[in-house]
Amino acid sequence: MRRHWHLFKRGTWYTLVLLLVLVAGLSIAARQLLPEIDRHPQQIQQWLSARAQRPVRFDAVHTRWTRLGPLLELKNLRVGEPADPLRIGDAELVVSPFIGLLPSRSMTELRLRGLDLTLQRQANGQWRVRGLPGQQDEGDPLQALEHLGELQIVQAKLRVFAPELGLDLRVPRIDLRLKVNGSRLRAGARAWLRGTGTPVEAAIDLDRSTGNGRVYAGSRQADLSELAGTFRVGGVSLLSGRGRLRGWAKLDAHRIVGIRVDAGLLDVQLRGAPLQGKALASHTLGELVVDASWAGTVQQWTLHMPRLRVGTGNRRQTLDDLMVAGGAHYGLRAKQLDAAPLLQLATLSDVLPVGLRHWLRTTTPDVRLQDVDVVGQRGGSMRASAYIGDFRFDPVGHAPGMRGVSGWVEADQSGLRMRFDKTAQVTFDWPAGFGVPHAFTLDGEAVLWHEPDGWAVRTPGLAIAGAEINANARGGITFQNDGSHPHLDIAADIGDTPVSVAHGFWIHHLMPEGTVKWLDAALQGGTLRNTHAVVAGDLDDWPFRNEPGMAGAGVFRAETRIDNGTIKFQPDWPAADHLDADVSFIADGFTVNGRAQLAGVIVPNLQAGIARFGEAELTVDAATTGDAKQFLSLLRASHLHQEYGETLDGLRAAGPAQATYKMRLPLHHDEPVPPVIDGSVTLNGVRLQETRWKLDFTQVRGSAKFDQGGFVADGLQVRSDGLPGQLSLRAGPHVRDPAQAFEAQLHMQAEIGHLLDKAGSLGWLKPHMSGSSLWSVELAVPRGAAQASSAGALRLRSNLVGTALNLPAPLQKPATQAWPTAVDLRLPFDNGEVEVTLGQQLSLRSRTMNDKTGLRLQFGGARAGESPAHGLLVAGQVDRLDALDWIEFASAGSKDAGLPLLKIDLKAKHLRLLGGDFADAGVVLSPTLRGTAVQIDGASIDGTLLIPEQDNAAVTARFDRLFWVPAADEKNTAQVTAPAAATASSFDPSSIPPLQIDVSDFRLSDTEMGAARFRSLPVAGGLRMEEFTTRGGKQRVTATGSWLGKGANQRSMFELDVESDDIGKLLSGVGFGGQVASGKGKLNANANWRGGPDAFDVRTVSAAMAVDAKDGRLLEVEPGAGRVLGLLGVAQLRRRLLLDFSDLFGKGFTFDRVRGSARLNHAQLTTNDLIVRGPAAELHLRGSTDLRNQRFDQTVEVLPKSGGLLTAVGALAGGPIGAAVGAVANAVLDKPMQGLGAKTYRVTGPWVEPKIEVIERDAAAPTPRKP
Repeated sequence: MRRHWHLFKRGTWYTLVLLLVLVAGLSIAARQLLPEIDRHPQQIQQWLSARAQRPVRFDAVHTRWTRLGPLLELKNLRVGEPADPLRIGDAELVVSPFIGLLPSRSMTELRLRGLDLTLQRQANGQWRVRGLPGQQDEGDPLQALEHLGELQIVQAKLRVFAPELGLDLRVPRIDLRLKVNGSRLRAGARAWLRGTGTPVEAAIDLDRSTGNGRVYAGSRQADLSELAGTFRVGGVSLLSGRGRLRGWAKLDAHRIVGIRVDAGLLDVQLRGAPLQGKALASHTLGELVVDASWAGTVQQWTLHMPRLRVGTGNRRQTLDDLMVAGGAHYGLRAKQLDAAPLLQLATLSDVLPVGLRHWLRTTTPDVRLQDVDVVGQRGGSMRASAYIGDFRFDPVGHAPGMRGVSGWVEADQSGLRMRFDKTAQVTFDWPAGFGVPHAFTLDGEAVLWHEPDGWAVRTPGLAIAGAEINANARGGITFQNDGSHPHLDIAADIGDTPVSVAHGFWIHHLMPEGTVKWLDAALQGGTLRNTHAVVAGDLDDWPFRNEPGMAGAGVFRAETRIDNGTIKFQPDWPAADHLDADVSFIADGFTVNGRAQLAGVIVPNLQAGIARFGEAELTVDAATTGDAKQFLSLLRASHLHQEYGETLDGLRAAGPAQATYKMRLPLHHDEPVPPVIDGSVTLNGVRLQETRWKLDFTQVRGSAKFDQGGFVADGLQVRSDGLPGQLSLRAGPHVRDPAQAFEAQLHMQAEIGHLLDKAGSLGWLKPHMSGSSLWSVELAVPRGAAQASSAGALRLRSNLVGTALNLPAPLQKPATQAWPTAVDLRLPFDNGEVEVTLGQQLSLRSRTMNDKTGLRLQFGGARAGESPAHGLLVAGQVDRLDALDWIEFASAGSKDAGLPLLKIDLKAKHLRLLGGDFADAGVVLSPTLRGTAVQIDGASIDGTLLIPEQDNAAVTARFDRLFWVPAADEKNTAQVTAPAAATASSFDPSSIPPLQIDVSDFRLSDTEMGAARFRSLPVAGGLRMEEFTTRGGKQRVTATGSWLGKGANQRSMFELDVESDDIGKLLSGVGFGGQVASGKGKLNANANWRGGPDAFDVRTVSAAMAVDAKDGRLLEVEPGAGRVLGLLGVAQLRRRLLLDFSDLFGKGFTFDRVRGSARLNHAQLTTNDLIVRGPAAELHLRGSTDLRNQRFDQTVEVLPKSGGLLTAVGALAGGPIGAAVGAVANAVLDKPMQGLGAKTYRVTGPWVEPKIEVIERDAAAPTPRKP
């Protein structure tokens, strides 16, 4: 047995090898014979006709070898009788002799390429294939090609078209293999929906004669995006999705009568039909798991879904075991159904009405249904029942939303009844209306039914229970089919409710925004009691007013009472609290009548209301009587405090007063509109105080009016310190200056010290001012000044008659002099600024803050700049400046800790210093570590002074130049043009510190004096000048002196010694220029007088003087041109001398020596020994001059010499030789010739026109001669 098995295996292998060799040989032989076949197409046609059992023709053949065998490419293949063949076109025929040996396999296969096929659903529901070769001739290509073997369709296109179902699918590539065996058709296919990717596999087994069969199509890696836009079901199309998708269909008479779907897809997205002309955004389902069976026809069908899962994660919805029937008989049955995904899918379909689709899409409704049972017949009866759990929909636009509605529903074709689940919490959310959600429970039932003209909803009783509100409602609403507003018939009783609950029930989108805002802000507290409301009527007739033409249209009335309420009628006015009032809402308005309190003021009668909410205007009327203190508290609590808080806080009031208040507030505008307020306060003997300025007015009488912008009180009669006055107050639009927010005026006589006490930073002026004047005081607070940083201004105006000002020149004013003055103070005083203007003389700005005062003075008409933080600044230009007085004032100020010196910088046209006048000079004072530094700079003066801070320390001065010119008034005094009484200074000279003054270049006018040195020391009872000297020039001066005593007992004494190399220059320097030219000599003088140095007056001085000069010349002297010579009478003698001795005095008088002395006492200048000797003559002067009465009483003797005459004659006669002879003669004959031609003159009378007469020689007294 084993041997036989071994022989069998060996034989089998040998046979297999032999067959392979045979096949290989045949293949080689066939390949070699292929060209021979191309040359015999007739034999091929005969062979194919035999296999097809009908004639087969083609135009050409081309063969080639493939792995299956030879392939015949046939051009224009035709099958059938030549007269009417089945035209196949180009085709390929594969001959596989070895495959044909297999069971049920054909040796030949016919391939067709690039066909365009169509699978179309006809109107009767049958499916047909179009596009096969020969179908255009109504032939049956499958029957004609049945005996040619298997039919392959390669790289074909397929269109699946079902217009009634909205299906139009185009497959760009499909490969099919078809096998026809009699009436049975079996086919397999692979289709690529986008040309690439995973193909969809399909199979069909169909009885072509009956149209019955089965179809399968599906893929385990389906990509639904390849189907996007290819077909729509109810307007819904696929966008994307991936996963398993398989389907089986049952055919009956070429119609689909059953479908089973098995799907497991991820990321499924759908696109719905356009809604209101706009494309919808995609809708994401997420994961979709379906096991469903559909059976029936389009007219009547059933759908059973044992398994349906939609969504992922927490959003996954389970809709298993859902049964739906559609068509003439419809129905729905489910144990539990979460309807949200189904409702969202429904929004995609255009089967639903547009309005319903829009509502479903925008409100995203959701409901959980239990025990759902719906059975009905289209156009006939219907019954339904279910438990609705948590029915909800979102608010959209002006429509409200709800959530949590639950209950049992029963319905039929006529209506619906719902019994609410009282354990479920319902939330009513209406953002456009109420603005806030309201949660409550419902207990009762409601019935909905259809009426001929619409739908009606009624409830016999519905209890609404919320957290803060409880109500019982009855009645209903009728919705009319004409699209108009519903008809209401509702009555409600509401329990005790807090007033604040009303904030959540304003219908915002129907009420003006201003009304809502006011109601929210106004209703602040209290309890609503005994509230009843009823509304009946068609809302088309709203509002239900009882007016002509509207009576009987309907009624809306709500009555309630506010208990201990609080209503704030205006945000910036106090609230009306402790309000007990009746409130009535009638139609579209309301009224309030009751009593309340406003900021502690009892208002026994208060009326308020809004006539119409559509054009809402709130009205409030109140009147009361009380104490002014309470009314002032009311104003402080109002909006007026924002603008005038500082003013109101500083006021105190007490006394009887009456007040009224009216307000009209429009609320129907989108933007807030200010109220119209009209009120008044009447004062009857009220005491009014202002704490900041320490004002106290009594017996204030008059009326004040206030409105929404401010108040006005003109002409209030007041009394202060027993004196009457008039006070006016204005604020807001009632001010006279539109730039101001508040104004006050007061007219009264006031003492300057009292005003300065109230002026804050002007207190430093108090020691320098005294008296009282009539003042006009004006207070102004600009618009926009905030309460915390008021920029108010206080203005004081007066002519200062009755007030004296005691400051250094030019700021001295007696009390009787009128001096227009303006004082402007910025408020508040503790950090405000003061500005004072004194005509064109001075501008002053001062500020005091934290007990530190800053002061700036600006002279010359310009406005003063910003005041410093602390200290004194002075600048500007003045016509005359007394430097020592200002230095004393500044130094005194710097010692005062309240006003330290920062800097004084003044330019003066005339600077008065040390009795001199320095033109166009500047003075700068500034503090240093050791004291006060003074810098004086000008064309005629340049130097510095240091005034030490320590008492009794020396004041040092260093001048590079000091060109001293006597002041104009000093010159006038020297000329004695007017009498004046000596005044005694009140200054104590012992208070003057030691003075150390050094001058490098000292000049008297144009006279160079060289270097100067001054030293003084304080002594007991006064001051001693230890030294005044000049050195280094042609003038050498040495002086000492003293200044002793106080007050009227002061006396000054000085001694002066002058040694001059040019007396003419010296006299020119002291103001006597043009009198003498050249000359040398000495001058000694000592003088004393009552008073200080500033009281020097030649009319009161007692002095002794002596002079000894030589080698000079008395110049031509015009009358009145000189002082000293004029006093001696020489100036008035000139005319006489020119007549009598013109040859001697025509060009002046040269003197060899002037010598003599004089005394000055009681205004009498007396000399008896003044001799003037010259080469031409000799003068002898004696007599006196009355300085008080300005008269002369003098005698002048003129003694000519021959020398002048003979020298002149010699010069004229013989030239230089003759002049020499004359000179010798003069020397010999000098003394004998002196008596020749001598004359004596008497000068008497006033200075202006003195009388000069010649006295005979014998009558003249003998002239004493001195060696």
